[in-house]
Amino acid sequence: MATMSELRLNNMKIEVSSPELPIPIRLIFPTSVLRSRWIWNLALKYTENRQKNTVMSYRNIISDSAFVLEDYVRHYGHFNLVEVEEKDGTKVIIRV
Repeated sequence: MATMSELRLNNMKIEVSSPELPIPIRLIFPTSVLRSRWIWNLALKYTENRQKNTVMSYRNIISDSAFVLEDYVRHYGHFNLVEVEEKDGTKVIIRV
């Protein structure tokens, strides 16, 4: 059974806030989904034949990157992967 620190380790937190939203949108996205065969097979199912090799290349890159991200977090702690603020006050933060 996974410990709480392992559960936190394997999640990406996505937060979107905007002056137009009454409350910020917060999503928790498991990094294991990036390596899920089911997800990639679903993506391939809806991809044109001429682009399937590209999707497979992305799968390999993203899967390898997910392992590197998890290893980095394990050693150095969580960090903001993306933090963007627009002129209108909209903010997007992706925390690993």
